[in-house]
Amino acid sequence: MNTLTRFAPSLTGYLHLGHVLHMIHVWGVARAQGGRVLSRIEDHDLARNRPEYEPAILADLQWLGFVPDLGISAENSPKPSNYRQSDCALHYEEALNFLVKKKKVYGCECSRKEILAKQSGGQGELCYSGTCAEKNLPLEGHTVRFRVPLGDIDFHDVALGDRRQTPATQCGDFSLRDRNGQWTYQFCCVCDDIRHGITLVVRGEDILDSTARQLQLFHALEYEPPHYYHHPLLTTDSGEKLSKRQRPESITQLREEGLLAEKIIGRAAFFGGLIPEPALLSAQAAGAMVKT
Repeated sequence: MNTLTRFAPSLTGYLHLGHVLHMIHVWGVARAQGGRVLSRIEDHDLARNRPEYEPAILADLQWLGFVPDLGISAENSPKPSNYRQSDCALHYEEALNFLVKKKKVYGCECSRKEILAKQSGGQGELCYSGTCAEKNLPLEGHTVRFRVPLGDIDFHDVALGDRRQTPATQCGDFSLRDRNGQWTYQFCCVCDDIRHGITLVVRGEDILDSTARQLQLFHALEYEPPHYYHHPLLTTDSGEKLSKRQRPESITQLREEGLLAEKIIGRAAFFGGLIPEPALLSAQAAGAMVKT
């Protein structure tokens, strides 16, 4: 199999060390398999996107030496329109129309507040019970929901092994497009991976729970799904995922402070558990020299 994976940052903040760790996994796995990396921009979130982040992200990517084989880069931006979600509405419309013909979607008028009110305990992931599934509401002006099949979904994660998820009880019938016409992450991601021919998805463990529901979408759209590889995240001292909205933690800021690219990559690899502590590594090297 000719491996093709992707690096797909969103325009909601600057890149930080967590993204560098992700790049190490993406490019590392791709190169180990003789594969390629495609770069695209995930800008479906119209409320949070900031266009000024794109040149900074692409510049950091190039400066760090993670050069994509396909897609958008600092050298060809902003020319390739097939690699930004904001330019691909027609592709999403075509995929949605396919699901409409197969009766896999329906219109929903329920608000988030109403869904929460019906959720037992009010905790955990928002799970939709299917209130509007048989109301035959028009799709336009309403949330478009995917009819999630019942039952478990078993899959093999390259990094984590065999997994089992049940979208019907985890999230219920999830949204593909909101009432304002904005496409959702789940739908855009699957449509993009189909359009670009992605065979391996490398991403953080924080998105692991979305895997089975995306597999269901691949099957509903009648496409062979890619393989998945979920890697650990970089976290703060309190165990929280690193935020990319704070510029002091960004690669852009570290560059301005004079840190070398290899230093930043090494720091991400160390905190990500991919290499031992530098002092320990030096001691091991010295011990090896003594033994020889």
